Amino acid sequence: MSKRLPLINCEVVRELCDHCRRERFHFVPPGTAPATGRCVGCGRDSKLADMSDSSIFRLMTDPDGEMVIVPVER
Repeated sequence: MSKRLPLINCEVVRELCDHCRRERFHFVPPGTAPATGRCVGCGRDSKLADMSDSSIFRLMTDPDGEMVIVPVER
């Protein structure tokens, strides 16, 4: 597993809050060092989480215009 999922011209990084388990996904240029921040849900520190390239995702835009990745349920 990796902390990044390579796409055509960017990588997806998953940020996870250990406290409330909320996750956020960021699109970053390949090879950049992303900085984690505070959880938007509870305000505690987040960390980068592993992501498998075998996962299936779909891209969505939430109401405030931020791009999010949602796992596809089967």
